[in-house]
Amino acid sequence: MKRFSALLLLFGLLMLMGANPVSAAITGTNPPPKFEFPMLLSNAGQGPDGKGTRTILTFNPTSKVALRYETDYFYNAEPQPADIAKYKTIVFAISSTAKGLGASGITIEDEIARLKKVVAEAKRLKIKIVALVLNGKDNRGLPGSANEQSIDAIAPFADYIIVRKDGDYDGKFKSLADKNKVPLTYFDKETAMTDVPALFTAMFSK
Repeated sequence: MKRFSALLLLFGLLMLMGANPVSAAITGTNPPPKFEFPMLLSNAGQGPDGKGTRTILTFNPTSKVALRYETDYFYNAEPQPADIAKYKTIVFAISSTAKGLGASGITIEDEIARLKKVVAEAKRLKIKIVALVLNGKDNRGLPGSANEQSIDAIAPFADYIIVRKDGDYDGKFKSLADKNKVPLTYFDKETAMTDVPALFTAMFSK
């Protein structure tokens, strides 16, 4: 039943992203920088993209992703600072929805406060941070929105930024990458379902 639900989620992501598994279009920093296991996959903003990323990596039949769930990487929707010491990399899938915040029973202010504490602890422990933005322009939101606040809590502190190309319509991520001298990779909406697993496989390959 769990696998069936995950496949349904994968299908939904395919429809949402308009993915076409025929070709890939990764631009910017390619190949990506290297990261180490164990990796924690998490949310930033209480949106669906943490689980969505886990589904893409675990159940995508078109990929040859080399990550093994609950062996190489783990998922925690709301880690606290005390939860992260055993990891060498944290990937934050950034997205925020009112539904997600409501289900968690918290406000965006609560979420941002938690994220800031986790990021500060990650920096203290020298754990690498990856900012991942799966969705595009329509999901960015206005300045000050929950999505933008979530981006601002993670992306300026990331060691690597991965973003869907149309999600950087205003150059915000490019400016952050240039300012902080960190690598930035874009993937296309049409090929997201193959590009993202390919990037992760390359990031964590020996």
